[in-house]
Amino acid sequence: MTKTKKKNAFIFRYLFFSILLIASFLLLACYLTVSKAEKNFGKADRQLHVVSRLKYAYILNKNNAILTPLVAFPDDIDKKFFISSDETVLEICAKLENEKIVPNGELACQLLIYYGRDRMIQPGSYTVPSGLNTIEIVQRVGNVAYRDKDLYIFAGWRLEEIANAIDTLGLSFTGDEFLSSALNIPNEIREKYEFLPGDSLEGFILSGQYHLQPKITLIEALELFMDTFESKVVLSGLKAELETQKLSLIESLTMASIIQRETLAVEEMPTMASVFYNRLWLGMRLETDVTVQYAIGWDDNTETWWKPGLTWTDLAINSSYNTYQVNGLPPGPICSPSLEAIQAVARPAQSDYLFFRAACDNSGRHNFAKTYEEHLNNGCE
Repeated sequence: MTKTKKKNAFIFRYLFFSILLIASFLLLACYLTVSKAEKNFGKADRQLHVVSRLKYAYILNKNNAILTPLVAFPDDIDKKFFISSDETVLEICAKLENEKIVPNGELACQLLIYYGRDRMIQPGSYTVPSGLNTIEIVQRVGNVAYRDKDLYIFAGWRLEEIANAIDTLGLSFTGDEFLSSALNIPNEIREKYEFLPGDSLEGFILSGQYHLQPKITLIEALELFMDTFESKVVLSGLKAELETQKLSLIESLTMASIIQRETLAVEEMPTMASVFYNRLWLGMRLETDVTVQYAIGWDDNTETWWKPGLTWTDLAINSSYNTYQVNGLPPGPICSPSLEAIQAVARPAQSDYLFFRAACDNSGRHNFAKTYEEHLNNGCE
């Protein structure tokens, strides 16, 4: 073999082993990068291309100091985060940063892509606890397993109807367990909320939409209901307004619940409140069907908690809730009132009306009367 050939062979071997060595170092670096990312952030999405997996592993490792610190919210209060069905992943990440839920929205997006969760984000309401890091937050937001369960409490529902709705959500407690606690308030709830006067939460759970965390406990749910009441009625000053009407809180809620069951027309609630106030001041019985319906309870024939078409026998039921037989207000609320019904009790209209009956146009509104004769004339033919 000539010297030239030997030299060329040496160069070839040198280059080959150099390239092999460099490739080995690159492969090792890639392996270490991916391994480090898996250690810090967990497994990457299997559908992620190997080059993309390396890319995002490198980016996440480089920014580990931003992704791992815990995010504490003001006063350590959990935050609600809403995702609408028309939002893109980039918009969601930007909103996370704008609402100060994560320190860097762009990195949050990188994490979503790394996990493959950018393709699986579900719209809805999510509760983000204070004290999580960006990694934990990204794994929750948009994940249906952590999506809040929406409980809709309609104005005019009694506790049993709320219990039925709770049973449809698949929570950690049943409707019966809720009902038992709502009718016999747990000591920890009673001690925390001093405005609760009796043993029942009837009338204290305001109508509206409640976002419940999937793993919420019964006590936490009761606290959510009472926090809402405290915020909208007690701390807002509405309770103080009610006291100017010379009624206790429980009496005010009782009247509000009666008004709620009598009408859905918010604009006539203050006028209806004036009717009940006028009758109370004159010593007249309220004589309202809805309190009798509450006393009757579940009706098997109509399969409802609010029996329609009361008979004379129904009106003669022996109950402290029968306002055809007892003077004054019944002993407690009969349903969950709306905020508007409570406001009507606090701010009644000024009128001389003593009677009302449903209008004949099926509008759901009522005709009001000052005398019994006028009341009879308001009847439908």
